[in-house]
Amino acid sequence: MTESTPPDLGPLEDEIQKCPICDCDVRVNPRYPRYLCRDCASEAASEDGRRLAFANTDFSGGFEAWYTDTKEPYKSNLCYVRGCRCWAKEARFGGIVIQALRPGEERPGRGDY
Repeated sequence: MTESTPPDLGPLEDEIQKCPICDCDVRVNPRYPRYLCRDCASEAASEDGRRLAFANTDFSGGFEAWYTDTKEPYKSNLCYVRGCRCWAKEARFGGIVIQALRPGEERPGRGDY
C-alpha cells in the first residue's frame, strides 16, 4: 500500500509569503503583503540607528512608538530594518505590523492598511 497525504494536510505553499527583508517564510496576509517577520521587526530603528519599539496605546488599539534606550516617544511611523525603509502601524485587529516600503513610497498603499 502506498502512503499519501490527504489533500487538506498537504503543503501550505499557498498559505506562505516571504519576509521582504530576510526572505524567510511567514503566514500569508493579503492585507499586509510586505510585512516583516518577527525577527526582522525586532530590529526596527530610527534613521540614525536607534532601536525602536512599537505598541498599541491601550486595549482598544492605537499606536505608539518610542526609543528603546531612553523610552522617549518616537513621533513617526517610519523605521529602518537592515537599511530598508519600513512603516509601522496599528494592525487592523490590534497589534503592530511593520511593512517594507517600495522605493519612493511614503507609506504602504491604501489597501495595505
